[in-house]
Amino acid sequence: MITRRKFLASSGAALAIAGIPRMARAAAEASKLGGPTPNANFYVTSYASTPSVDLNSWRFNIKGLVENPHQFSYADIRKLPKIDEMLTLECISNPPDGTAIGNAKWTGVQLRPLLESARVKRGARFVAMRGADGYHTVLPVDELMREENFLPYLMNGVPLPPEHGYPLRIFIPGKYGVKQPKWITEIEFADHEIPGYWEVRGWSDTCWRKVNSGFFSPRVEGGLMSIFDRKAKVAAPLDMYGWALAGPSGIKRVEVSADDGVTWHDAQLVENSSPNLWTVWKYRFAPKAAGDFMMRVRATDGSGVAQPPADPQTGSGMSGQARIALEVTSV
Repeated sequence: MITRRKFLASSGAALAIAGIPRMARAAAEASKLGGPTPNANFYVTSYASTPSVDLNSWRFNIKGLVENPHQFSYADIRKLPKIDEMLTLECISNPPDGTAIGNAKWTGVQLRPLLESARVKRGARFVAMRGADGYHTVLPVDELMREENFLPYLMNGVPLPPEHGYPLRIFIPGKYGVKQPKWITEIEFADHEIPGYWEVRGWSDTCWRKVNSGFFSPRVEGGLMSIFDRKAKVAAPLDMYGWALAGPSGIKRVEVSADDGVTWHDAQLVENSSPNLWTVWKYRFAPKAAGDFMMRVRATDGSGVAQPPADPQTGSGMSGQARIALEVTSV
C-alpha cells in the first residue's frame, strides 16, 4: 500500500511542473481580501478515490457510548439551524509557501448541540470519525465538543463538490485537514482510543496546525522556463502580499527579510480577524538598487512560537520559513 509520504512525493513532482501557472493564479486571486479561494482551485487531498454517495441511502450517525443514538438524513441536516463560517483549511503536508491550503465560506450546522442531544456517556473518552470512503480518524471527546466545530454542507454557497466531501464533512478549526473527514457518515464514542488510519502510519495524533506562511505576490511566472529560472522579476518599489496561519492561538506578527534572514522587518497585518482564518500580510519592499534578493517570511503565533529557518516533515506538519528569490530589474 502506498504511504502518504510516497503518494505526496510522486504526485508533487508532476504538480510542480503542471500546476505552477494555475496555482500561482489561484493564489493571486485568493489574495484579494484574503479569499475565498474558488472551489475549482481549492486543493484536494484524499487517501483514496472520491466515493459516489447516494443521498437516498446516506446517513450521518452518532453512536457508541451515548444515551440517545442519532441518525440524520441529508434532509434532516438541511432543516437544522445553519451557520456560515469563513475558514481556512490546510493539509498537514503543506510546506511553507505551499498550495495545499485554501480559504472558503462554509455553511452548515453546529456540531455540539447534536452531540449534547445524543447525551454522551461519562465513560466516553475518545471518538472515531468515519467517512464514506472508508477513512477514519480519532479525537479526544473534549476536543470534539468544542463550540466552533461544525458540519458544513455548502462551500462558497454551493453544495460541497464531490471531491470536497459531498454531502457532508466535519470541520475542527485549528486542526489540519487530516483530522476533518470528508463524506462523513458516523461519529462513534468509545472508552478507548481507536487508532486512526494515518496515525498508525506515523502521522500526528493531535494534528494541531503549526505556524506557517507563504507569498501571494509576487510569484515566479509560469511556463517551462520557470523550472530553470526560479526568480520573480519585479520593478521596485513594490508591495508584497502573503498569508500566515497557525493553530487556535492565531497570528500575532509577520516579518520579512530581504537578505535571506540576516535582518528582519515587520510586515503589516492587513486581515487578521480570526485564528481560524489565514492572516493576510503586506510588506513594502523598496531596495536602493537593482539586483538579486532572497526574501524570507517569518510568522509568529499568539503563543510566541516563530517559524524556524527549516522544519522537515516528520508527520506533524511543516513550519519552516518560506523563501522566494527576486530579481529587481529597476528601482
